[in-house]
Amino acid sequence: MGVTNELLTFCILTYRNFDGIFDTLDSLFQQDYPCIELIISDDGSPNYEEYIGVIKQYVDQHKSKNIVEVRYNRMIPNVGTVKHINAVFRMAKGAYIKDLGADDVLSCSDALSKYVSFLKNNDYEICFAKMRGVRPDGQYVYNLAACENDYNLLRSLSVEQTLNRLFARNFLPAPAWCAKKTLFTKYGYYSEVTRLIEDYPYWIHLCRQGVRFGYMDDRLIDYRLNGVSSGGFYSEKFMDDMVSIYENCIFPFDKRFGILQPLYNQLKRMGLNTYYAKARWGECSIGQKISAYLKYGIFFFYIWLGNQKYEKMNKKS
Repeated sequence: MGVTNELLTFCILTYRNFDGIFDTLDSLFQQDYPCIELIISDDGSPNYEEYIGVIKQYVDQHKSKNIVEVRYNRMIPNVGTVKHINAVFRMAKGAYIKDLGADDVLSCSDALSKYVSFLKNNDYEICFAKMRGVRPDGQYVYNLAACENDYNLLRSLSVEQTLNRLFARNFLPAPAWCAKKTLFTKYGYYSEVTRLIEDYPYWIHLCRQGVRFGYMDDRLIDYRLNGVSSGGFYSEKFMDDMVSIYENCIFPFDKRFGILQPLYNQLKRMGLNTYYAKARWGECSIGQKISAYLKYGIFFFYIWLGNQKYEKMNKKS
């Protein structure tokens, strides 16, 4: 496949929940890529000391010979996902960077080799493979609401068309990217206008800089569907980030609708408020719930329709 011995830095990011890291590590130790630096970094978890000794012992006992260096890092205090990842990427020595959250896994033993081969042979600085979701019961989900499955379509889009598509929604699978480190040295690290969401504003930033994305047909990542947004429900902190992304990265630059753009932006804000209402639902009184339905009923219905669409697609696949 034309794979070289250039160092690849593989970053595993943790916060509070460490149970899934052993699956992530096992998938890494099965890789055939010849030269890997492993960085395990924690974002100030209060239970870090309880687990880190076990993790270090597991790595020492199970790591493969192609893991040429292992480093451990801890952020104190907790700084949030975005600043955490930026700090880790600045530590990376590799010519290539791939990260995964503890719990997600590489789907096959040549996943990293395929990433590097694609980046090296196709003149991209960043690429996206395909991924599948894994529910807590082990069932695979192949149609994810946050991801576009038609990579032939994505390949046909210009950078401007990709940007406009991103203005509408984030359709790129964040766990499935891999990049050359030069991407970050050229275009900067993740924008710190958010605390938790690192990928969405960065894809927009890259498109605005004229960066082309590569798309691989290989399914290389298994993504565990137990995170903040995997079930279609969002926390208030997650929604704080989404509002910041729209206000700082989308509304000032989105011109798709011309003179109607302010109307579109207002409708989008109402949609964001609907998700805020969903995030607070368990704490709302009956009166507050009725008020939310009266204000955002059509948006609740739209969200429900979208969820039904993907449920039907996954039952067929």
